[in-house]
Amino acid sequence: MKPSDRKQVGDLYGKVKRLGHSSKTIISVKVPIKWESMTERQRTRLSRITGRDTRVIRAFLGVIARREDELIVGKRKKRISGAKLEKLTLTAKRFKKESQRRLVVPHDFKERFPNISLNELQECRQVAVAMWQSYLELGGEPPLKSRGYKPHKLPRYVFNRRFKIVYTPKSEVKHWVELQDSLDSAQREGRLHDKLMIPLNPSSYHLNRLKEGRVTSLRFFKDSRRKWWVVFSVRVETAQKDSSHKPPAVLGIDLGINKAVCSVLLTQTRLRHVRYFTQPEKAKRIKKYDDLVSTLQREMDTHLNNGQPADGVVRKLRSLRGRRLRISVDHDRVLVKRLTDHIIELSEKYDLYVAIGKLTHIRRKAGRDSKKPKAFRALMARWSFARISDGLKHSLTRHGWKVKGRDSRFIPVLEYWTSKTCHKCGHIGIRPKQSLFICHTCGYRDNADKNGAINIARRLIKLIPRLRDETNGLGGWLLPREKERYPPKTWRSSRSKGKSSSSSKLSASRGRSVVECHIQAALESFDDTTDPAMEKTVETSSATIDAQKASDSSGNSVQRTEAQSAKRSEAPMNSDEACDEGPGAALVPVGDDCHGKGGTRKSKVLEGVHSPFLDS
Repeated sequence: MKPSDRKQVGDLYGKVKRLGHSSKTIISVKVPIKWESMTERQRTRLSRITGRDTRVIRAFLGVIARREDELIVGKRKKRISGAKLEKLTLTAKRFKKESQRRLVVPHDFKERFPNISLNELQECRQVAVAMWQSYLELGGEPPLKSRGYKPHKLPRYVFNRRFKIVYTPKSEVKHWVELQDSLDSAQREGRLHDKLMIPLNPSSYHLNRLKEGRVTSLRFFKDSRRKWWVVFSVRVETAQKDSSHKPPAVLGIDLGINKAVCSVLLTQTRLRHVRYFTQPEKAKRIKKYDDLVSTLQREMDTHLNNGQPADGVVRKLRSLRGRRLRISVDHDRVLVKRLTDHIIELSEKYDLYVAIGKLTHIRRKAGRDSKKPKAFRALMARWSFARISDGLKHSLTRHGWKVKGRDSRFIPVLEYWTSKTCHKCGHIGIRPKQSLFICHTCGYRDNADKNGAINIARRLIKLIPRLRDETNGLGGWLLPREKERYPPKTWRSSRSKGKSSSSSKLSASRGRSVVECHIQAALESFDDTTDPAMEKTVETSSATIDAQKASDSSGNSVQRTEAQSAKRSEAPMNSDEACDEGPGAALVPVGDDCHGKGGTRKSKVLEGVHSPFLDS
């Protein structure tokens, strides 16, 4: 078989495999327990069950801590072997083969906890293994602390073979969880386990979520306000659709503060579907509660400084705790729902990829040590970008999207300099106001969030080889220097004296920015939407500088054209000519290449050019 034939067969097999592939997603449904409808015996038993499970889980964690070197497996040393832990803690006497029987183990949990069944011990073991693996992946302190012991109860997974949901339409409480428990088991020709009926108080939202898939497990826990909950794990299966026959497109999402989300769609021909998602009601309500909390805190400090009791003020602050968070979460859920509907609608027409801005170290840069104004720090504290990004990823997973690993359709992209970099020419512009971006090199001006969303989408195009293709992909959105394949980054060493071979290539390509802007201008169309804030800002902006004109020394305006700029950028210039001063010249500071004999720094002189981004 020829190599071309093998490739066609492989592509056909991959297409058939994708058509029949389905993804599985685990969603959590948190349902309150109807505590007032439980008897005293039921409450005591539920509390004893969770307390006993906590002791068993901590015992497993203690064994893992003592024998961590024996239990860690895998190349990355980030996984705990549950089989090895079982051989250390549980005996096995019912195997047919004598070699598989374990009559004696170093830590016999059946003897240590005689009133718990084997299935419950295995469930506690899985919880302990999951907790230790999270510690290995994320770092920090181990789950079992020798100091600062907290007696809070750990929730344990109860799998579906040991419980069932019961519906009784004629009784006052219609929804129950029937739990098989070994706390009060009896020995009658075997071991008979008692059943515990736990009443639930679900809403229609909870019931609809439970019907979406198959309930696999549940957990009981009590929150800080001593309210009991049961969390169901529901496995939802969704079929993944093949969209390779559709035209490619990338949706860039820029997360902002004034405008919560700005999304743009890059297609092969033009820019489409520019949308702004705002949350004015959320900002108004959160500011109201922030002002109220600040007032109460000042009042509490005044009482304490004067030696007066502040119990009443503290009670008011505690009553407001969590109210601000619930408001933010509710508005963000609505925003995620609107974004998901927009993405699903676009995926029906395009082979869609979603690129979202990935923000890092924002909280640290906007902390008290950053010396930023208090109003700015409060504004950054209200920014729930992580919740929106995680919620959107989870929502797309439920619709059959692949958001992790290879062939992912939802990819976070670093957001550094996306709002200040011109997507037409690649130069750094200015933002005289929050919603305005101006590029002095090519004259482009538009909403800063829109420009940032386009740059985020362009960065995703550069990452995926299939999208970089100019014929069948979206390579037309990339600048000429971005299409070139650069060698791997040269590591700086003592021999290179801090110089990199790739820096000269990048600096030499900046002179073609105006020509590249002319090529990119045919791709855009601004007839979709206009931001009303953008129009007001452009009209009233006092810091705007017209990029098409420059002033000479006599005060006469000099017209600058793209052809002149391209000709000037292509013409080589040596350092001697750059340091000569003449009439009608604009002064632009340059680097160390223009040092004269006396060692003083001079200025580069170019007639009719005011951009500080041209290289020597």
